[in-house]
Amino acid sequence: MQERPFWEQFYADMDVSTFSKGPTVDVNEFCNIFPRSAQVLDVGCGEGRNSIFMAKRGNTVDAFDISENGIEKAKKIAGEMGVQVNFFCCDLEKFVFEKEYDVILSHGVLHLPYKDVRDKFITKMQENTKIGGYNVIGIFTNRLPATPDNAPYTHGLFDVSELPKKYKDWEIIHHHEGTFTDSHPGDIHHEHAFERIIAKRTV
Repeated sequence: MQERPFWEQFYADMDVSTFSKGPTVDVNEFCNIFPRSAQVLDVGCGEGRNSIFMAKRGNTVDAFDISENGIEKAKKIAGEMGVQVNFFCCDLEKFVFEKEYDVILSHGVLHLPYKDVRDKFITKMQENTKIGGYNVIGIFTNRLPATPDNAPYTHGLFDVSELPKKYKDWEIIHHHEGTFTDSHPGDIHHEHAFERIIAKRTV
């Protein structure tokens, strides 16, 4: 078994982009519907691709990741771009909400913890989203098994359609489920099953 996830190696390399430059496709497509000058939280921000994008649009952004390498890289990228983001290192299970947010983002993270941990966290996300605010989430599902290099760190793959059911009392603005292939530095290639939602809190 590998000692650490593949992404840690590339987070530590300032010369490569571990996943992809720029925001995730859903954030890029739907950012105009989010409140202006929003309070934003990016959960599991990695190298800061969504955090930096949202901060460049005039939002106040808090962003955390369990990876010290990821946070250091995100800080460096934001500094080079002249963008202010409150990046900090934190374990999702230990994060404590101290305010409500207009937008909470989480991509590629919530399938990693055990199910009880991520379900409790989703509830906290919902409770700490302002009325009229949004949760923007991308996760992996069990339509496909976790790839061998991800499997040791993937403890809570979602069932297909499990994620939107958790938002049955919210307005689902966007929902997309399927599979995709991606590539990473080091000639690493994966096929994943994913589900994404953008949900608006209405009450």
